[in-house]
Amino acid sequence: MYESPIDQLGNSALDAIESGDYARAETLCARLLAEYPDQIDGHVRSAMLRQAQGRYAEAADHYARALDVVKAAPEGFDDAVIQEIEGMRQEALQKAAAQP
Repeated sequence: MYESPIDQLGNSALDAIESGDYARAETLCARLLAEYPDQIDGHVRSAMLRQAQGRYAEAADHYARALDVVKAAPEGFDDAVIQEIEGMRQEALQKAAAQP
C-alpha cells in the first residue's frame, strides 16, 4: 500500500509519540510543520505530542492552529473532521484548566 511522504512522516511521528520517544517525535513534528505548512498534520501531531507530555495548553494551541488551516482551505475537510479537532481542542483546554 502506498503512503505519501506526508503520511509517512505523520505516521512516524505518531509511532514516536506512542513509544514515548518524544525527542524524535518533536523532530518529526517540526519537519511536518516546516515541509507541509498548509496541512493540518503537523499541528495535530504536535498537539498529540504535547498532550502525551501533559502540556495541555500547548496542545490546545496546536489544535486551534490546525483549525485555522482548515478555515483557510475548508473544501478539503468535512464537518466530522472539524468537529473531531474541535473536540480534542476542548478536551485539552479542560485538562489544562485542571492542572495546578
